[in-house]
Amino acid sequence: MLPAGTELGPYRIEEALGFGGMGQVYRAIDTRLDRAVAIKMLLGQLVRDEKSIRRFHMEAKAVAALNHPNILALYDFRTENGLTFAVTEFLAGDTLRAWIQAGPLRPDQVREIAMQAAQGLAAAHTRGIIHCDLKPDNIFITQEGVVKILDFGLAKFERDKASESQWSGTLAYASPEQLSDNQSSAASDLFSLGVICIEALTGQHPFLETAPLKTLYAILHRDVAWSNIQLPSEWRQLLQQLVDKDPHKRFHDAEILLAAFRSLKSVPGAAPTSSILEQPPVRYAQSGNVNIAFQVVGDGPIDMVFVMGWVSHLEYFWNEPHFAGFLSRLASFTRLIVFDKRGTGLSDRVPIDQLPSLEQRMDDVRAVMEAVGSERAVLFGVSEGGPLCSLFAATYPHRTLGLIMFGSYARRIWAPDYPWAPTQAQREAFFEVMRKEWGGPVGIEERAPSLAQDPAFREWWGKYLRMGASPGAALALTRMNAEIDVRHILPTIEVPTLVLHRRQDRCLKWEEGALLADRIPDARLVLFEGADHLPFIGQVEPVLSEIEAFCQDLPDQPETSRILASVLCIKRTPVQRDTPLQRQLSDPFRQAISRVVDDWRGSVWSLDGGKFLASFDGPARSVRCALELLRLGQTHGERLSAGIHTGECFIKHESVTGLTQVVSRQIAAHAPANTILVSETLKDLVAGSGLVFEMWDSCTIDGLASPLNVFQVSTES
Repeated sequence: MLPAGTELGPYRIEEALGFGGMGQVYRAIDTRLDRAVAIKMLLGQLVRDEKSIRRFHMEAKAVAALNHPNILALYDFRTENGLTFAVTEFLAGDTLRAWIQAGPLRPDQVREIAMQAAQGLAAAHTRGIIHCDLKPDNIFITQEGVVKILDFGLAKFERDKASESQWSGTLAYASPEQLSDNQSSAASDLFSLGVICIEALTGQHPFLETAPLKTLYAILHRDVAWSNIQLPSEWRQLLQQLVDKDPHKRFHDAEILLAAFRSLKSVPGAAPTSSILEQPPVRYAQSGNVNIAFQVVGDGPIDMVFVMGWVSHLEYFWNEPHFAGFLSRLASFTRLIVFDKRGTGLSDRVPIDQLPSLEQRMDDVRAVMEAVGSERAVLFGVSEGGPLCSLFAATYPHRTLGLIMFGSYARRIWAPDYPWAPTQAQREAFFEVMRKEWGGPVGIEERAPSLAQDPAFREWWGKYLRMGASPGAALALTRMNAEIDVRHILPTIEVPTLVLHRRQDRCLKWEEGALLADRIPDARLVLFEGADHLPFIGQVEPVLSEIEAFCQDLPDQPETSRILASVLCIKRTPVQRDTPLQRQLSDPFRQAISRVVDDWRGSVWSLDGGKFLASFDGPARSVRCALELLRLGQTHGERLSAGIHTGECFIKHESVTGLTQVVSRQIAAHAPANTILVSETLKDLVAGSGLVFEMWDSCTIDGLASPLNVFQVSTES
């Protein structure tokens, strides 16, 4: 046994965990990445046994060929100091054997474990790998509820199985054909899984006897005693087919088995959830006068805020095995924070004309972060969640550790310089589909084509959408999202950024992700094969591996003085008879201005002569503050005008500098009395705010290469 502190190349042994199969297993630290790993090496005399060495290499070869969230991940296989060992991910949790020993499992738990195991087996079988020794000891359930298949030491590659002279494995879980004909196939693994399911449901092995020969006979000839198992007929029918003695009548495809488990109805009295573990509790944060529902999962070293696109419902996240597994994996290396934006899911529903703008959604994120005591977090935006996360990262870099966007975009309406988005006519056609078909699986063909015909997933998706938002709210949110354009603010993002996209994404083109990465300084773009838009569907492990590596490699970030802000320039329009002294703002009026700016969470940076500058962390707040100031001016007999622009600012020595304040001043110079003019950049960021704009003119601005489109604030709802 190796003592703690032993170094094997970059790995430092921390403690012995026990014996696994042929080897001793240790917990170690990968000193390069500062992460926990598991190290498995051959025991004692086995290091000189050719068969054992060959089996150890075979196991490494089999696992290395696989990359799936339900199969133990192999990181390394090497020899150091004369010791050959495998390095895998370190798992916290327990084996299914330990769960069964604690008592029979609920049917919903068995269903979820079987579905995750089937997904892992499907990945192996697709690669021509047969496990050949599936048993409760080789199925691990992490603390987050993720099922992992272990120990491929007896695995066979289908192309090589004919050369194997003798089957060897665990008798109690062997299939009839393995025992009688030495034949192993995907159907053999599924027989083993069926035996495991029956044992997990009942606490009793269906074939195990006191003597090995009796056990062998039972597997070959005896039927399961179904009369002793209280299950609905559809469950019994599935399990009977799973453990059929004839491999040709048995399930032979793990994907088909997965679909069969998904179609099972809930057992009366069972918990209405597909998650193995209890769902995390729902809590609420106060954002203004609105309650925002959120959950916290995991206790990793960094915080991650997960922002789902379109509509959402926290509790229904966990009712879909793929989604639950995806979130659980994120929670294995972060403290994961998930929430429903206002107007959706479990958060307060609001009138349709008060659905949240990007600015309000940023306020909701801040409220949730404050409620959980999170000072800084990685923001992970999916689809429509991407623009929100990018705006947050630019506005609050001091609260953003990193930015991740999956299947996201900068705008959602076609333009000559953005040809990938739908045209207005195409958007209207989709709105009509939403009006007519909301309540069903709307948009499933574009968002999850690989599961579009799966009955269970179709049912879940339709219910998820229904629970997430009413038809009117969903339509209003979708219209609002189509008005957003964040292209202008992308160059101001300073935080580490990872942009992920699937090349054949049917909902959002991969070029849209490429544009995000191109516009954000030093952003990294990773493209994956596949057509599924939802990150938790399709080939998920490569996506999660990129995210985990990104989170582990985040650098220490220095404090920054550069932020995204909306700068308001208010100008007093003097009358012809004013004296030089009268052209100055009076002290009482200046004090009143400062109070109004403070009420709208702004900061006054300059208040000189007949004009002043203030900055805001929200573009809509800057416009509403300007509206109130113009009304205030009228009560004081002052004629005011305003110019506002959103862009990069430098905050130093209690002053705001940079091109943004220059642009704001020049826009204000064009504004007639009692008028507010704003840049197109600001207008594109306040979709859903209730503010209405009219095109004013294109103005030449010092420091800008081309004329700037300027809009007049016309009304406020």
